[in-house]
Amino acid sequence: MPLLQGLLTFSAAWLLWLGLAYGIHRLAHWPARWNRLQRWHAHHHLPQYFLRPQRFRWHHLLLCFGSTAETLDIWVTLTLPALLICLIWPVQGTVLLAFHYAYEILCSDSRLDHNSGLRGPVTRVFAWGDYHLRHHSDPSCNYGLILTLWDRLFATAVS
Repeated sequence: MPLLQGLLTFSAAWLLWLGLAYGIHRLAHWPARWNRLQRWHAHHHLPQYFLRPQRFRWHHLLLCFGSTAETLDIWVTLTLPALLICLIWPVQGTVLLAFHYAYEILCSDSRLDHNSGLRGPVTRVFAWGDYHLRHHSDPSCNYGLILTLWDRLFATAVS
């Protein structure tokens, strides 16, 4: 029973984390004068973002990516929600932070998120490859980060 309860709590924390990230990412596309997040996130959609090599650099270990705007975008969209979950569920939140840290350093950018060769059934569940790249060509859809679940629930998924 404690194992089942732990798995259910972790699943709830995981879904809450990605739901918050989905909402923040959607907010990042809302053009308003007061919306700093929109300004920070706009750097992620610049053509230059895809032209520079996405290789590991030492400052990635500090969760610092490219420009200040790109770093703040990741911190607000993914790191802050994980920290908030730590306040509710410290153990599960710490695991999410560790996952987020490893994912940002080892898997994101051209390996998963912006990998144009990644397509097919995997992108129905995971917001990677052509699923995420569709968001770059049409910023009014596919806001999900890591999972496509929230896009499907809020009818913003486009295959």
